[in-house]
Amino acid sequence: MKRRDDSAAQLQRELRDTAQALRRAYERFDYVCEPELVDACVFEINSLQAKYNYLLRIAKRPQDACAAALTTDGGGICLL
Repeated sequence: MKRRDDSAAQLQRELRDTAQALRRAYERFDYVCEPELVDACVFEINSLQAKYNYLLRIAKRPQDACAAALTTDGGGICLL
């Protein structure tokens, strides 16, 4: 049970960290002027949003599924 709690805590940390990174990317987007930097910010925002959505899907899965143990830091593949 402790492993599941640790995995859930790690997933929560990743969600929080990704949300913070997304906020910072939006802040950078608000201040850049060069077209190349605007493009880079858009790509970064899209990437972070995709990661955040993925983590949310995992967090919403049932606790007894293997998904709670999966994270982007070396997690395995769950075929559920």
